[in-house]
Amino acid sequence: MILSTMTVVALRCPACGRMDFHALSLFAFAGRKVHKLHCSCGAGLMTVGSKDRRRFWLQAHCIMCETQHLHWFPREQLWSSQLTELRCAETLVEIGFIGPREKVKTAILNQDKSLQEMAENLGLTDFFENPEVMYAVLERLHKLAEEGALSCSCGSFQINVEVYPERVELRCEACDNTYVCYAESDKDLQAMKRCAELQIQGAAPGHRESSRGRRRRKKSP
Repeated sequence: MILSTMTVVALRCPACGRMDFHALSLFAFAGRKVHKLHCSCGAGLMTVGSKDRRRFWLQAHCIMCETQHLHWFPREQLWSSQLTELRCAETLVEIGFIGPREKVKTAILNQDKSLQEMAENLGLTDFFENPEVMYAVLERLHKLAEEGALSCSCGSFQINVEVYPERVELRCEACDNTYVCYAESDKDLQAMKRCAELQIQGAAPGHRESSRGRRRRKKSP
């Protein structure tokens, strides 16, 4: 039997929303009992500990219910060829995965159900003025958030998203700056597709997208 000493942890950051990957070595626990994982934005993701390197506890910061969940696993489960799911104890939604790199990547791809499919399942298609444009705008915003390219000028990556029939409102949870992305026409969609970075700025009176805020966009090359 081959004993694996390396596993991959993928956990969505509760601060910036990105899916962050970490390689976790069994040897990282030699001489110490606790190992902490941080997102590239600096936020804490998970603390892993063990008393005897046989049974491990994981305390994960949950993006779903904004609390911390404690999980217990035997060493053979975490460092193996099998995939382990981490779920929110309140909602039972998957918040992360542990296992071989390829299996973790596949699990994340399967988890990323399209926004269009989710909306159709919830019967929201008739809610939007232009469903196709709205789905595409939401997908683009999701991708920008995944790449760390959706933020506020105050430095925060904690952006709240509210969806309306014809627009998407982005609000910074740290300073309350707001920006509105319209999703009514192909022109709105093309403008969003050209956006390589979106940063909510301070007030800009007269700007069509928002009476309370504006954004700085960098065009894709």
